[in-house]
Amino acid sequence: MTSLPKTDSNPSGNSITVHPPAKINLSLVVFDRRPDDFHDIHTVMATIDLCDDLSIRLSEEKGIRLRCSWLVAPENPENLVYRAALLLSEYSNTTAALDITLHKRIPVGGGLGGASSDGAACLLALNHLWKLGLPIEALSRLACELGSDVPFFLHGPVAMCSGRGEIITKLPYRLSKALLLIIPGFPISTAKMYKSYVYDEANCRDQLRRVGYFLKSGDLDGLLTQGINSFTEPAMSAVKPLGVLRGQLEDLGIEPIYMSGSGSCLFASSDSIEQLTAWEKLVRENNIAEAKVIGFQGQSQIFTEVQHAGI
Repeated sequence: MTSLPKTDSNPSGNSITVHPPAKINLSLVVFDRRPDDFHDIHTVMATIDLCDDLSIRLSEEKGIRLRCSWLVAPENPENLVYRAALLLSEYSNTTAALDITLHKRIPVGGGLGGASSDGAACLLALNHLWKLGLPIEALSRLACELGSDVPFFLHGPVAMCSGRGEIITKLPYRLSKALLLIIPGFPISTAKMYKSYVYDEANCRDQLRRVGYFLKSGDLDGLLTQGINSFTEPAMSAVKPLGVLRGQLEDLGIEPIYMSGSGSCLFASSDSIEQLTAWEKLVRENNIAEAKVIGFQGQSQIFTEVQHAGI
C-alpha cells in the first residue's frame, strides 16, 4: 500500500506539517454504560491512507489561531486541535503563540476518527516544536483528556483498545486487504449513538468471543471480514438514509458492507484491487455516494517523524 507523504519540517525549526491518518474499526464491541457515564469498549483499529494536513507555525503573537480548509470544521476550542494545543501549553507551562492550519480530508462525523487523529497529531507536533521531550506515556495521559480514540493515534498503526479506549495493546501489522471506502455525505453523532445504545450482554459476549478467536490466531484480515460492530444495526435503524445506502450498495453487488465506528462511513474489503476499482466505478456511475479505493497504512508517517526527532 502507498504511504503518506513525509512530514515536512522547516529547517529553522519554527514550523512543521504532519498528516494525521483516519482509522477504521476492524471490530467494535460496546458494553454497558459505566458509573462515569462512559461505556466500556473492546475494539481493534487500524489507520488507513486517508489523511488531513496539519501545519503549525510558531508565532511572535500570543494565542492560538486555527484556520480550517476544504471540509467544514470548527476553528475554536470545539476543535480537538485547538484543545490539544491549549492542554499541552498548560501542562508544560509553555506560552501558546501558534498559527495552525488544518486541511480536512477526513469526513467529519464519519466514524473515521479524524478529529481524534488531528488532536493526537497536534500533541506530537508541538512536543517536537516546543522541544518538550515528553514520552509517549505522558502524551497518552493528555490524549485521554481529549477523547477516547485520541490515545490510539499515538500508538498505531494497528492496536487493540479497551476500557473507554485508553488501554492500548499494539498489534503486529498483519493486514493484506484493501478497502472501498463509502462516504455518505452526512454525519452521525457519536455522542447520540452512545446515548441511545441498548446493551445486549449475550450478543456482546458472543462478539467478544469471535474477536478473541481471530486475535489469538493473528488473523486480522479474517477479523475484518466478520463485520463485528455493535453500532451497525442501531445506526442503520436510527439513520434511515444509511440503511437505504447499504441496500443500494448490496443491490449493485457490493457486499458484504461494513461500518466504521459509529458511522456514517461504510466500507467493503477485497484482496483484489480490480474488484474494488470496479465497485468504485459502479458507485460513481449510480451517483449514490462518494467512494474511493484505499489501503491500510503499514506505518504511520507521524510515528516515523517522532522516532526521527528522537522524541
